[in-house]
Formats: sequence, structure tokens, C-alpha cells
Amino acid sequence: MSYALERFSEEARAAIAATGMVPAEMIELATPKPNIPADLAFPVFRAARELGVAPPRLAADLAAAISPGPGSLIGAVEAAGPFLNFSMHPERIAEAVLGEIAAHGAAYGHHADGAGKRVVVDYSAPNIARRMHVGHIRSTIIGQTLVNIFRALGYQVIGDNHLGDWGTQFGTVIASIMRYGRPQAEGEAAMEQLEALYARYNNEMKERSELEDEARRWSLALEQGDPEARAIWQWCVDLTLKAAQKNYDRLGIVFDHAYGESFYEAMLPEVIAETLHSEAAYRDADGSVVAELDKLPKFIIQRSDGGTVYMTRDIATVKFRISEFQPSKIVYVVDGRQELHFRQLFAIVRAMGYAEGVELVHIPFGIVTTPDGQPLSTRKGNMVYLESLLDEAVARARAVVERKNPELDEAEKAAVAEAVGVGAVIYNDLYQDPRRNISLDWERMLATEGNSATYLQYSYARCRSILRRVEEERGGAVAPANLALLTHPAEQRLLKHLARLPEALREAGARYAPFVIAEWCYTTAREFGVFFEQCPVLKADTPELRAARLALVEATGTALKGGLALLGIKAPERM
Repeated sequence: MSYALERFSEEARAAIAATGMVPAEMIELATPKPNIPADLAFPVFRAARELGVAPPRLAADLAAAISPGPGSLIGAVEAAGPFLNFSMHPERIAEAVLGEIAAHGAAYGHHADGAGKRVVVDYSAPNIARRMHVGHIRSTIIGQTLVNIFRALGYQVIGDNHLGDWGTQFGTVIASIMRYGRPQAEGEAAMEQLEALYARYNNEMKERSELEDEARRWSLALEQGDPEARAIWQWCVDLTLKAAQKNYDRLGIVFDHAYGESFYEAMLPEVIAETLHSEAAYRDADGSVVAELDKLPKFIIQRSDGGTVYMTRDIATVKFRISEFQPSKIVYVVDGRQELHFRQLFAIVRAMGYAEGVELVHIPFGIVTTPDGQPLSTRKGNMVYLESLLDEAVARARAVVERKNPELDEAEKAAVAEAVGVGAVIYNDLYQDPRRNISLDWERMLATEGNSATYLQYSYARCRSILRRVEEERGGAVAPANLALLTHPAEQRLLKHLARLPEALREAGARYAPFVIAEWCYTTAREFGVFFEQCPVLKADTPELRAARLALVEATGTALKGGLALLGIKAPERM
């Protein structure tokens, strides 16, 4: 569908074309600078040059020739030097935007651009036999948000949790269990014991080369179907997934599939043969299969002992996804340190002819650090595990709830603390460019002012509080809303910003950038705060103005809740 801002732009373009002064292909509209009192501008430089007219003269002639018709979203057309500026009609834009939000509700801003197209998003991908830590949270959160964004754009999205459950490192896990015994604990405690066994084996392996050989043998035995290796592997998989699911549930993460690397085991011999047949790879002197493509460093497809590597399984994964889902694009949300790996992967699958007409995209992200910029690392002893991180965030949020709203009952306090704490963790990741490193700064994350999830949630709760007060009044009666009364500058700024959600959603999808939605949410909360301060709602001058402002409050809450939902953040009714 076409939303108000898009219709306004289309009307401006049509109005210019209708003058007959400028060919349609030369009409390029732009957003004016913030200090310009207009909503859309036509810089006439190119057209004036082609037509042999002075730019200010052309702009003035166009302004004189354009007269918006009745019902147009265009309120004023003015020339300002070489620019033709368009301003929205205050009353009509209010009616259009609030009408669209009321009609679409939670789906306001959504599009059908991707109808009939599929997107596969590969995200989270924790390693089996390891606890999820902050290093996993970025892929998980960014990936789920991209899934939400693409679904809101009309695509059929397939979210796949590509579990790391195969390969050499798993041979080490099995070897450590065979050497030291299987952990007897449950859940995260058992995972912690597994990690300790793995670390112990790795340390001993540095001094004893035969232990490395033993790990390789178990890795190969796993691939060849050894019953004992498979039994230990399955136990580790079940244990890890059960522990991870608790974190996924709290973060609102939902996958369509969780095809681990092991899922592609049966495809690997054929994939290796196809790399050779297509001449995308060759067999090296030591018997391994390697590739050198697009001036990239040489990389291995099959080890000299016949074992496979990450690349082998990733090639098989691309082949399966294209065959099974026929996607228009496959998006990988993976640590930026893997950029070379994905350049090599994309090069070889294209050389093999697998991905014709399919867009392959790697969305890299930075690391998580302490507030003073120190990397989090198991070796340094400062690693933060995901379950502990969420527990800490919720505990800190509970303290805020107790201070701000002690009258809530215990169940609501717990629910609000969970929403605020988890929301703070999610937003701390999403409000900035994924490539940047992020830090765990609790004071900033849980601030009730500034660019934080708590501030956005508080703004939504304020909207709901105003509307509850009306409902609690005698009968809750509200006069009919005359939206044409919403002409105060603060009202207009808020309305125009609400109108930008549909284009923000498109931009976020095109740039794979959740921070575009986060920035829209933050600006919404900020503009709502200015409106709330400057425009009395419950004590408005007339019943009609009160009703109009209540409609604006309700629309703001609806749109803000929808924006937060795209980010995977809950919006409590009270805080």
C-alpha cells in the first residue's frame, strides 16, 4: 500500500510534471536540511542546466504554476533560490497519518514489497557443548530483528539456527569425555563441566601430541558413524539445545529450523566431487581438496585424511537452502572476523553454479567489551554468559521498578522487570551500527532518559497511562476528535515523524540495519516528550482539542509499540 508520506511525495512529483516545464526523468526530490521550513524539496540545478534557465527562475516559475487541489496532502509550494519546497497540509496530514495507524494497528508501516520472495537468515549458531555467552548474543539479536523486519516487508522468511555440532573441535569434546568421564550435572552446570573438560584436554594436548591425534580420530569416527561417538554427540546436542532454549525464550527468539552442520553429512561426498568436477577446486599433492578463487587465499574443502571442514559443510548448506527454499537471498549474521571465510564461500558456490540469481549477504558485527573497552574472554576470566547476563539485567531492572512503581503487585513487578531488563540488553545491541563494538554499561542500558530501551518503554507506558485515566473517568466519554485541530508545531513534528515509520522500515531492510528502526523509536519518544510538555492533553482548552490530542497519544503508543516489536522488545503497559 501507499502511506501518507509516499503519497505526499508522489503528489509533489506529479505536480511538477503536470506543469510541463520539467521532463519527468529530471524530477529528483530530496529531504530539506533541518533548518529549512519544508518537508520535501526539488533541487532544480540539473533541470535548469538542461533547459538553459537560471535555477532560481525555474524554481519561481514552477512555484507559480503549481496549485494543489482540494484534498491534496501538499499544503504549500514555495521557491527558495534554486529549490522548490513543498510543505505538508497540516490538517490533512494529521487525518491521513492517524487514520492509517488506526486502520493498521500493530501492522502500521508494514509493506508487501517482498510478496512472493523468500529470504533465508542464518543466525545465532552456538557451538554444541558450549554455554551461550555474550559473543553469541549479537548474532542472535541482530538476526531475529532482521527476520522481523523482512517479514514486515512482506517476505517469506526462513530463520535457520546453523548449529556448530560437527568437525574437529567436536572430536576434542568426545576425546575429553572418554578420557575424564561424562559430567553428572544438569543444564548450565553440566555445560560448564563440559567446557572445563575441553579446556583441560586442550592444555594437556599442548604437551602430548598423541592427544591431538586421538581427537582427530574421534572427529573422523563421528563422521564415519561410530556408534559410541554418535551417542556422546547426541547427548551433547540435547543438553546444549535444552539449555539454549531457555535463553531463546527470554529473548523472544523463534527459529523455523535448527539444521546443524551434521544435517549436511550425507551431502558432503557429492559436494566435494562437484567442487572438483566444476574445477572450482583441485586435489593438492597431499591429497586434500583446495580452492584458490578471485585472488583470495587458498582454502581447504577436504582434509588429506578425508575429513571435512567448515567450508565443506557451508557449501552443502548453500546448496540445500537454494534447492529446498528457492530464496532470493541468503543472509548470514556472523562475527566480522569471519569476513574472509564468507568471501571464499560466496566465491566457490558461484564458481560451482549453485547461486545464480541468489543474493548472498554477510552481515558482520563487532565484539562485546567491558565499559572501558576490554574484550570479554574466557582466557581473561571476564567472560559473561548469556543466562547470567539476562539474570543480572532483570535484577537491576527490578530495582528500578521497585523505586519507580512500588505499588505494582509482585507478578506485575516481575513481568515488567523481565521486559525492561531483557529489552535493555536487546536495545544495547541494536541502537548502533552492527559493525561497531558494544559495551556492557549497565547505567546507560537501564537509563530512563536518553537513548535506551527503558526510556522508550517508559514513553509507551506514559501513553497508556494517559489513556487509562480517560477510561477511568466517569463513563470514559470523549468528544468526537477533530484531527484538523492538531496544528501546534510540537503536534506536527510528532505527526510527521510517525509518518516516517514506513520509509524507516524499508530503509532498515535495504541496509540490513536494525539501528534505523531503533533511531525511529528514539526520535518518536523524544518528540512525544516535547509534545507532552508543550501541549496539555487531559487539560486541553476545549473538549474537541482534548479528543484530538488523545487520538495522537493513542496513535503514538500504537506506532511505538510496533517499532519496539520489530526490535523484539516488549512494551509494558505500566512501569
